[in-house]
Amino acid sequence: MLYKVLLADDEIMILEGIASIVDWNRCGTELIATAHNGQMAFDKIQLEKPDIVICDIKMPGMTGLELIENVNELNPEIKFIIISGFDDFGYAKMAMRYGVNHYLLKPCNETKIEEALLQVTGDLDKKNQKDKFIQTIRDDLASVMPKAKEQFLKEYITNKTYGIREWEYYSKLFGIDAAGKKFRLIVVMIDDQHDFEQVFVLKEIGSRIMEEYNKLYLSTTIGERIVLLIEDVPDKELIEKLEDIRKSFEGYYASETTTAVSNSGTIDHLRILYNETLECLTHRFYLGAGSIITTSDINSCEVSSENFQFDHENLIMAVRGGNYNDVKQYLNEFFVTMKREKYEESLAKLYSMELFLTIIRQAKKEKMNALFQQIGHIQTLDTLDQIQEFITSISEEMTEYIYKGTKQTQSTIIKNVIQYVEENLSKQSLSLSKISNEIFYMNTDYLGKLFKKETGEKFSAFLVKLRVLKAIELMENMDEVKVFEVADQVGFGDNSRYFSQVFKKYTGYTPSEFLEHKDKRNFG
Repeated sequence: MLYKVLLADDEIMILEGIASIVDWNRCGTELIATAHNGQMAFDKIQLEKPDIVICDIKMPGMTGLELIENVNELNPEIKFIIISGFDDFGYAKMAMRYGVNHYLLKPCNETKIEEALLQVTGDLDKKNQKDKFIQTIRDDLASVMPKAKEQFLKEYITNKTYGIREWEYYSKLFGIDAAGKKFRLIVVMIDDQHDFEQVFVLKEIGSRIMEEYNKLYLSTTIGERIVLLIEDVPDKELIEKLEDIRKSFEGYYASETTTAVSNSGTIDHLRILYNETLECLTHRFYLGAGSIITTSDINSCEVSSENFQFDHENLIMAVRGGNYNDVKQYLNEFFVTMKREKYEESLAKLYSMELFLTIIRQAKKEKMNALFQQIGHIQTLDTLDQIQEFITSISEEMTEYIYKGTKQTQSTIIKNVIQYVEENLSKQSLSLSKISNEIFYMNTDYLGKLFKKETGEKFSAFLVKLRVLKAIELMENMDEVKVFEVADQVGFGDNSRYFSQVFKKYTGYTPSEFLEHKDKRNFG
């Protein structure tokens, strides 16, 4: 690097002589301009911006001393070498006030000028090296400052040995003015599975939005939680900004975040504020993923110490009956109660696992064993909503499984009932009560309802219809029809009159009329 030199002297011969005889390059310089009066020199200095000016002390228009004074106001970094024919120490003292250390008397040869130039360039080299070193330090400090700020906030929150004295020291270092102000701590965590990159992005998004809001003081990460120290603001405004953070992050990764907000407090209460946010995060289990939880949310929730009043009898009946609507209603009531009571997370999961076991116990052994393998999944879930979704899904699978099994069983029972009726149709004592109590050992009312559900008609109507159809079959195949014999064979015993009444009610004809009108069998 060559330093730029401007040469000024009102004596043209001296000016040109110095310009031609000095070995500028050897001195690490280059002559960029000359001037033959003070004003011209001042104008060129402003235009060319030299590093070194060599000038006469006495020049027309503007003296050398005036030139030094004016230039010093514009740029005190420019170095001067004075050449004068006046051996006057007074001039030298005046020049020294402006940092001029080189005062050469005319006549002076190129050697003295070059010696002076070498000293000046040497000083400039040292200054540049010093400036470069200082700038390097500043650049390094600027690069580590964000990390230093992050580490300080983390230590101040988590290290009990840090107090207000440390805050005062580091706040001066970091240029943070916290005097007389109140703050809040914001803690944000990612709800879904994530990696370090997503944590970093979340921190950058949160910091950027709060910086734009002009409220951010410091930010850091503690574990996988993002921590933002902000100036206290009204809840409504703050919630809007936190929603912006949540939506912005969701736009990048389609992942939800949970945010905890402390009360407001001074810097010396910062550790208390952080504990408040951790308490807020514990309620994420009940409030669900994607929540913004404030201290007012958790203060309104009193944890119940009463026993959980669910014995699951109604649930068992609904599951065994394959009634998913009743099962779902029961589960909704169960989890609504859990949310209202706000049990400790471990206890809530214990109750949930008990519920899960109650449901799967209604299955056959093989199915129950398969579902039992999933019970550990409950412990891995982070919110009560996730647990409810999981158990509801299992319940739907269970009720469908039981419904299909029950449906198959019921169909088999009714088929057996119908077969028994067909084989014993001649028995006058045949009835739903007798079949249910003596043959299938079932509740009569239940069997009756099951029969109607499966066949679409009551058992009594089915029995009458079957007896009439059997009677018609017998009558069509008998050479000589005797009504009393038909009545006895289809279960009416010796009451042929009652048989005729039933037969007519069903077919529209008496048995005798039926035989006479064989072409009019448009019944049943």
